[in-house]
Amino acid sequence: MPDITPALEIVDLSVGYAGETGMVPAVDGVSFSIAPGEFMGLAGESGCGKSTIAQSILRLLRAPGIITGGDIRIAGHDMLTSDEAKVRELRWRTASIVLQNSLTSLNPVKTIKWQLQEVLDRGGGSKSPAELLQMVDIDPRRLNAFPHELSGGQRQRVVIAMALALSPQLVILDEPTTALDVIVQQEIFVTVKALQQQMGFAVLLITHDLPLLFDVADRIAVMKDGKIVETATVEAFRRHQEHPYSRTLLSATPRIDFATPDVIRPKDVAHPVLETAHLVKAYGTNPLTGRSMLMAINDVSFRLAPREIVALVGASGSGKSTFGRMVTGLTRPSSGDIIVDGHTPVPVSRRRKSTPRAAQMVFQDVYGSLNPLHTIGHHLRRAVISAPHAQKVDVEARVASLLTEVGLTPPASYLDRRPHELSGGQRQRVGLARALAASPKLLVADEPVSMLDVSIRRDILNLIARLRDEQGVAVLYITHDMVSAGYIADRIAVMHRGQIVEEGPAKAILMHPQHEYTRRLIAAVPGGLGLPDGHTDNHLTEATT
Repeated sequence: MPDITPALEIVDLSVGYAGETGMVPAVDGVSFSIAPGEFMGLAGESGCGKSTIAQSILRLLRAPGIITGGDIRIAGHDMLTSDEAKVRELRWRTASIVLQNSLTSLNPVKTIKWQLQEVLDRGGGSKSPAELLQMVDIDPRRLNAFPHELSGGQRQRVVIAMALALSPQLVILDEPTTALDVIVQQEIFVTVKALQQQMGFAVLLITHDLPLLFDVADRIAVMKDGKIVETATVEAFRRHQEHPYSRTLLSATPRIDFATPDVIRPKDVAHPVLETAHLVKAYGTNPLTGRSMLMAINDVSFRLAPREIVALVGASGSGKSTFGRMVTGLTRPSSGDIIVDGHTPVPVSRRRKSTPRAAQMVFQDVYGSLNPLHTIGHHLRRAVISAPHAQKVDVEARVASLLTEVGLTPPASYLDRRPHELSGGQRQRVGLARALAASPKLLVADEPVSMLDVSIRRDILNLIARLRDEQGVAVLYITHDMVSAGYIADRIAVMHRGQIVEEGPAKAILMHPQHEYTRRLIAAVPGGLGLPDGHTDNHLTEATT
């Protein structure tokens, strides 16, 4: 048998972060290897050490991170003993990385062509920028575009093109599609799998999404608390998980229980919390024709009853977030009517303290909506004081009550902490608490769990459902994820190109989708989690064979 050098070999790797009280271990004695052409998945929740390993492999780890022991070899090259010049030579040419946020990986003031050419010039690649774009299914006419002029999926494809420009033997994908919708995610991995078969590179995919690995990986390693607790082929792992944490991680992924009948909740349809009629939102005007250049929302009529959860589902750019922002008064409609709890939403710029706040927004990136300089107590006190009838409320008692309602107990331990001192799930709970301060009749939750780990996603979805049951709020749950929609919603409305193309009870939509776009959304769900028992979906395998 010939001696085949692994594309990546890690032996007893240990990494720590220097802190005030000493070294905090992040990776503890990790060993694994990836064969040439193999697709391996490294799964685990935030903080387990996955991304620390990715940064260590290419020597990208910066202080206070320190590699304290072990060996890393890429295609036989020792990364830890090589000098900086050798490591720079190995990056991109022998191994490359695609990070989660493509926008921060690209220079915002340089064109795509310039950035691709820079990689080629540094490494002596043989392809042209146009050929690289064609390789990842982007029209070469976009070469002169700037990053902000491309969609999230297109930007991620550009970064993948950069990573493959010098034909490396190993490509590390660190959560590359977390913030993208399922259809774009599917398209990107179809492209990656096809290129892998073409070019023969190995892949290390870092993710918290086990169902995604079921579709794309050959082998899975599960990581917890800095250690790998289980490694298996995908087929063996799907049949049986050896480690309890692996079972916990898989069971934390919401899936639709098709065997359970729908819970039919009585609806006060005669007095909806939210009603829209012929709603339109257009952006830009063609100077020659006077017509709108982009119809974000096109003639949408919609109702949401008290205590009802409706999932508004669609891919990025379908108009769902624009709809949510209009409902809450953050964006003005071009035409049509919106009634929330009997009133037309007042634009933010015209609101006064006495203005009703029947609809409140919970954002996808709560960290971006919280001032990092202020404490959690400050944010919630301000929300309580700004609410109508605040003069009748004991502010401190109300803040403590809000924190308790969203499961942040004891409340006093959170009041003096700042947003960066909380986990993603804790920040999302603060976002819910802030939205509840005005005692709204309607919560508009815009992708509230898409950036969270699977177990935390389920906790937040359960919290939203509990708030509906205990406080009687209606919820408009905006998402691109059919599985979470089926897990939480009473009804699903599918939005495509600014219009609602299908609407009905959640399980009816999922079991018997009528519109082609709905069927495509369900088929794109990784691992078959959106399909009823007995159905299989090998869309990635079929697309690449």
